[in-house]
Amino acid sequence: MRLVRRHPLWALVAAGLGVRLVLAFAIYGTSAIDVLAFAADKTQGGDLEAVYEEGGFHAWPYPPLYLAWLVVADGIADALGLSFHGVVQLLPILADVGIALAVCAFLRRRGASEARRIAAAALVLLGPSFVAVSGYQGQIDSVAILPAVVALIAWEARPTRVRAVQAGLLIGLGAAVKTVPGLVALPLLSCVRSAREGVKLVVAAAILPVAMLVPLYLDGIELDIVTEYAGVAGFGGLNLVVDPAVGWERIGEGAGLVESNPASEILADGSRWITAALLVALAAFLFRYRPAAIDGTVLLWLAVFAFSPNFFLSYLVWALPFFIMAGYLRETAILQAALLPATVIYYLAIGERVHEPALAAIYVGSMLALWAFWVLALVVVGRRIVRARDAHPAGVQPPLAGMAVEHG
Repeated sequence: MRLVRRHPLWALVAAGLGVRLVLAFAIYGTSAIDVLAFAADKTQGGDLEAVYEEGGFHAWPYPPLYLAWLVVADGIADALGLSFHGVVQLLPILADVGIALAVCAFLRRRGASEARRIAAAALVLLGPSFVAVSGYQGQIDSVAILPAVVALIAWEARPTRVRAVQAGLLIGLGAAVKTVPGLVALPLLSCVRSAREGVKLVVAAAILPVAMLVPLYLDGIELDIVTEYAGVAGFGGLNLVVDPAVGWERIGEGAGLVESNPASEILADGSRWITAALLVALAAFLFRYRPAAIDGTVLLWLAVFAFSPNFFLSYLVWALPFFIMAGYLRETAILQAALLPATVIYYLAIGERVHEPALAAIYVGSMLALWAFWVLALVVVGRRIVRARDAHPAGVQPPLAGMAVEHG
């Protein structure tokens, strides 16, 4: 108790762990647990082909690294007589703690006060967007994004001669869990001091994901679900903007298969091309203006969220740690609070617990407002980066984030 009183951060850690553990073991959250259980069963049997090619909705859409934890979690659950749905969420829960500590370390290095560091940790440990993903849904996003968060710290803190390799390996570790964290290499790449450093970063980031996927490909396992998976229409993103009726049906009626309008179908068919065009445009901007790594990363997630055809609320975990590291604590708190009704509705709906048209109206309205926020925030941050280039015409810009930490 004395330690907790002296170090409020550990009180937050205890509270965050407690809330998540109660949710994880008391409630069988969503169908994401079914996917984890199916993958664990097939992996234990050595049938990776079934993991990726069979099971329909239960097929595994990620690289294979996380499968090792599923097997371990299943063994722990059997040995101790605990529920698999509780044990399997322990790693995402611990990853949230890791994110909170990493965010605090980053802000401390930036000179943020203890009060701001504690507030930053609270946004992760008690933030409903984080708690819902790791403690209720059982998704793996926290585990995947934690190495990318640490990679940004390594990029800023480690000596130049080793930072590219260390940050790249960390990004690759995240990408071997779920491919999306690999995108964090892009804003770092625009900050390299030489072509050689850029090559080191890219190679280091690619080693582990390639080492995970190539043996499966050589064994003849179809990996289309990993390379082509683009989410599900109707829960958010551009698809919801052009066809709100799909979201209305999914949340209000629980429809599994819904008829989309032509615009939504065009987005679905062209999702990979849209993503490719977005990354090319973003890379051109980043290399032109060369913002600090944290600013480029914030801009990355704003662009991804604004232009991705599909969006799940669990995707917030990819971006919120970086928003907090950039000093946007107030904005992150307001965002999570504003999305709380939509978050509750979303998880109740995908858990097949509640489907009501009135709730669908709240959800769809909230997600449309969220999309508008991404677009506005992208414009605001982009303009700040452009203006800062005038004050610092050469090299990598000093971080805008520093101003946010001091004054935000």
